[in-house]
Amino acid sequence: MPSDSTGPASARLPSLVVPKVPTIAVLAERLAPTLLTAAPTATASVMICLRDGPQGTELLLCRRAIRAGDPWSGHVSLPGGGVEEHDEDALATAARETLEEVGFDPRATGIVLGVLEPLEPRAFPIIITAYVAHVTKAVELVLSDEIAAAWWTPFAELELISAEVPEAPTRVSAYRLPHADAADVVVWGITFRLLECLFDQPRGSRSSS
Repeated sequence: MPSDSTGPASARLPSLVVPKVPTIAVLAERLAPTLLTAAPTATASVMICLRDGPQGTELLLCRRAIRAGDPWSGHVSLPGGGVEEHDEDALATAARETLEEVGFDPRATGIVLGVLEPLEPRAFPIIITAYVAHVTKAVELVLSDEIAAAWWTPFAELELISAEVPEAPTRVSAYRLPHADAADVVVWGITFRLLECLFDQPRGSRSSS
């Protein structure tokens, strides 16, 4: 699911360089109760794929291909897309889109930990759900023609910055990526907001834990 954009100029926020991220085990504990209720209603659904890496927890991020008519062309995103009639629920949408865009179903290669609160972007008339999955098996990324690149990105290497992006009249909070082929893009907008929701998952959110 697209959400972000490019930004030629940025400024560091020295006191907030790296996000404080709960461990996968803590996220699993806090999110598990969200799977005990019906899937939230949504018009789009994304998958936040996490795995254990040498530097700690890693996140799968994608760069969308340049496509005419795509408002998020070339942006950084999470795997995901619009809910289709044949999808059983929003989880099925997120899993299907992940398989189509990057080549694996996180339900088969790991475990779904839970779902975040639905997000309603101000600029688009959509409701987005974000499922969180722990990918425990080795997977080969097979990218669709909608995805130009995909990276397993250590949370420890995400840098919080203030960036200028073409779509925004003022500077925005964003994450700079450590990858050489992502020097001209930042994570902002919808994906940034979803990651902030993940990082800020409070004990007891949507549950009694």
